[in-house]
Amino acid sequence: MIQNDPEIYLQAAKMFTYFGLAFLIAMWLSPFLIALLKGLKFWKKTSRKMSATGEKLTVTAQFYKENEENEDRKKTPRAGGILIWVTTLLLALIFWVALKIDPDDSLIQFLNFVDRRETFIPLGALFFSALLGLADDILVVLPTGGNYFAGGLRLSQRAGGVAIISFLVGLWFHLKIGDKMHTITLPWWNSVENGWYKLNLENISLPFTFLDNFLQNSFGWDMHISNGGWLIIPITLVVLMSLWGSSIIDGFDGLAAGTLIPVYFAFAGLAFAQSSYDIATFLAVITGALVAYLWFNIPPAKFYMGDTGSLSLLIVIGVVAMLLDKIYILPIVGLILYITLFSAIIQIFSKKVFKKKVFLAAPYHHHLEAKGWERNQVTMRFWLISIITSILGFAMGIIIV
Repeated sequence: MIQNDPEIYLQAAKMFTYFGLAFLIAMWLSPFLIALLKGLKFWKKTSRKMSATGEKLTVTAQFYKENEENEDRKKTPRAGGILIWVTTLLLALIFWVALKIDPDDSLIQFLNFVDRRETFIPLGALFFSALLGLADDILVVLPTGGNYFAGGLRLSQRAGGVAIISFLVGLWFHLKIGDKMHTITLPWWNSVENGWYKLNLENISLPFTFLDNFLQNSFGWDMHISNGGWLIIPITLVVLMSLWGSSIIDGFDGLAAGTLIPVYFAFAGLAFAQSSYDIATFLAVITGALVAYLWFNIPPAKFYMGDTGSLSLLIVIGVVAMLLDKIYILPIVGLILYITLFSAIIQIFSKKVFKKKVFLAAPYHHHLEAKGWERNQVTMRFWLISIITSILGFAMGIIIV
C-alpha cells in the first residue's frame, strides 16, 4: 500500500521541492535575461508579410501592423524560452556533477535525477532542440529577418534539424533501451489476454532476410533488419515531427506556456504513478520554470518564448510520452496543440488544391481573433481546454497500463 511506503512520500516531496526550486530560480533569472535580451535588441525588426503558401497576408496583416505600431510590443524580445531550458539544465547538472565528485553520498544520489534509462535522452533532446530553436530565433531578429518567409531558418532546414534529432532519439531507443521501447501499449482491450493490447515490434517480421544475410556475409554486420524492433525509429520520427509542427501555437502572449503547463503536469503525474521518479522530477523542474516564464509572459509580455522554447518543450513531451509508453494519450492531452497544427495543414491544403480558405486565418487562434475574439479571451479558453484534456488524458493513462 502507498501509505506504508515512505519512499513514495520522499519522491513526492522531492518532485514538488524541485518544482518550487525551479520556479524560484527562474523568477530570479528572468529580470537578468529580459535585460540581456533587450540590450541585445533581440526582437523582430520586420513583421511577416507572406503566408505559408507564398501569398500576401490579408486577414492577419492588420494584427501584425498593430504590433508594429505599438512600440512596446514591437520591442519585446524573443528567445525567452532560454529561461526554461537553462534553469532545467542547471538543476540537472548541479547534482549530477556532485555525484561524480562523491558517488557514495546518499543525499546527492537521492537528489540527482539524471538517469541513463529515464532522463538522459530527454535532457539531450531538450538541449539540442533548444539550440536548433535558438539558431532560428537569432536569424529572426536580424535586420533581414533570416531567409524564410516568416523569418529565421527555412522550413526545410528546421524540418531537417528536427528530423535528425528525432532519428537520433529513435536510434537511442532502439539500440540502448530496446527491451523497454520495442513494446507499445495500444488503447484497446485484448480479450484473448484479458488486458490492453501490447504491440511488440520484435514480433513483426519484415521481408529483409536477404539483406541481413548480405550484410552478415559481406561485412560481418548482424543488423536484424528483418526484425521489426527498429520500427521504433520511424515511430519516433512521426511522433516528434508532429509535435514540432504544433509549435506555431506560440502566437499570443501566454498562449503556449499556459497550454503546456497542464500537459507537463499530466505527464509528471503519469511518470510518478509508474514509479519513474526521475522523469517526474525532470518534468516538475521544467514546469516550475515554465510557470515562472508565464509570470513574465502574461499580457503585456516582457519576452516571447521563441523557437528555442516552443520547439524544445514539445520535443521533450514527445520523448517522455514514448519513454512512459503513453503515446496514445498525446492526442488527448495535446488536443489544443493538434488543433493548431491541423488547422494550418487544412488551410494550406485547401488553398493549394481548392484555391479557397477553410478558416478566416490560420492557425486556429488567428481564426478566432479574425472572428472578433479578444486575444486574452482566446488564450484563457485555450488554457481551460488544455486543463480539461490533460485531466482526461491523465485518467486514461492511469487506466490503460
